[in-house]
Amino acid sequence: MKLTSKWLLWFVLITVYAAVIGGLFYYNLFKSTFDTKLQHEMIEMVRYRAPQLVQGLAAKPKQVSFSEANQMKDMMQNDARVKSIIYLNYDGSIRWHENTKFMGMSYTDYNNSVGFDSNAAVQAIRNGIPRAILISGGDSYDMAIPLLANKGSTVAGVVNLTVSRVAARGLIRSAMIKYCAGVVVMILLIGGVLYLFLLLKVIRPLISLKDSIEAVSLNNLTLDVPQRKDEIGDVASAVKGLLAKINEDIKGFENTEIMSLEKEKTWWKAILAVAIPKGTRALVVDENNNVLYTNFEFEATEKRTVHLLDIFDGRQQEIIQVVGEALENPNRVLRAVVMSQGTKCLVKVVQLPDDAGKNRIIVVLEPEK
Repeated sequence: MKLTSKWLLWFVLITVYAAVIGGLFYYNLFKSTFDTKLQHEMIEMVRYRAPQLVQGLAAKPKQVSFSEANQMKDMMQNDARVKSIIYLNYDGSIRWHENTKFMGMSYTDYNNSVGFDSNAAVQAIRNGIPRAILISGGDSYDMAIPLLANKGSTVAGVVNLTVSRVAARGLIRSAMIKYCAGVVVMILLIGGVLYLFLLLKVIRPLISLKDSIEAVSLNNLTLDVPQRKDEIGDVASAVKGLLAKINEDIKGFENTEIMSLEKEKTWWKAILAVAIPKGTRALVVDENNNVLYTNFEFEATEKRTVHLLDIFDGRQQEIIQVVGEALENPNRVLRAVVMSQGTKCLVKVVQLPDDAGKNRIIVVLEPEK
C-alpha cells in the first residue's frame, strides 16, 4: 500500500472517530442546552403569574377563582408547547382542570381514574422545587412547578404542565445538521491542506528521489536531486554517500585491475621473448578476443580495448575461427594455415588453463619457410 493510500485511510479513520466523539459530545450539549432552556421558559412563565396564583390560593384554599382559571387558559393559549395543565392544591387535589368534572377531585382518585403522566407533582410538593420528567418516549416533559407562599417556605399549590419537546428536538436536529455540515467542511479544508502538504513536501520529493535513483548506473554514479533540509534530504545525502563509496571502490578495483594487467603484460613480454622465435608473431587474448599483449607493433586505434579483429581484417576469418575452436577445447593446441599480410603462416592457438577465472589464449603466427 502506497503512502497516499495509507494517509487517506488513517485520515478517514481519525476524522470519523473524532467526528463521532464530537457528535456525541455536542448532541448531549445541545440536548442539555435546549432542554434546560425549555424548562426555564416554562418555569419563568409560571413564576410570572405566581403572585396572582398565590393570592387566589390564600383567598380561597379549595375553590379556584376566575383570575386563576384565566391564567391557566392564558398559558395554554399563548404557548403552543403547553399541551395540558393541571392546577393542584397543596394537598394534591385538583384545583383547576380543562375538564371541569375533575375539579375538586383528590390526587389519588384522579390518578386511579385518569392517571398522572409521572409523579413530578408529588416530588414538587415534597421538595418545593420544580421537577421535570421525560414522558411519551422523550416527546414531552411532565413538569411540576410549585407555588410558594410565606416568603418561599411553604408550598401553596402546584402547576402541573405537559410540555412538548418537538420544538426543542427540532432545534437539536438543526444544530446537529449544522454540526455535521461544519465537520464535513472542516474535514475537506484540513484534508485538502494536509494532502497538498503531503503531495508537495513528501510524495513529489520521494518520486523525484526514486527517479534519480533509477537513473543511477555504473557509468553514472551520481544522484541528481535538489538539496533539502528534511528527512528526505537526509535520505538523499545517505544515498549520495553510498554512491560515492561505490564509485571509490570501483575506481580502486579498476586501478587494481590495471596494475594487474600491467604486471601480466610484463610477465607475457618476458615469456614470449624467450618462447617465441624471432620473426614469429604472437598475441595473448582473453575470452572476449580482446588483445592483452603482442610481441609486434600494430596501428593503434582510439579505442581503449583492442579487439582481435582490429589487427586481422575480415579476410582473415580463419584466425578467428581457430580462436573460437580453442575456446571450446581448452589445453588443446589447434593449428591452421592462413595468409597474413601476403605471407603464408602456420597458426597455432591454445587456451591456457583457467587461472583464478582468467581465460587466456595464445595465438602464434609462424611464417612457413
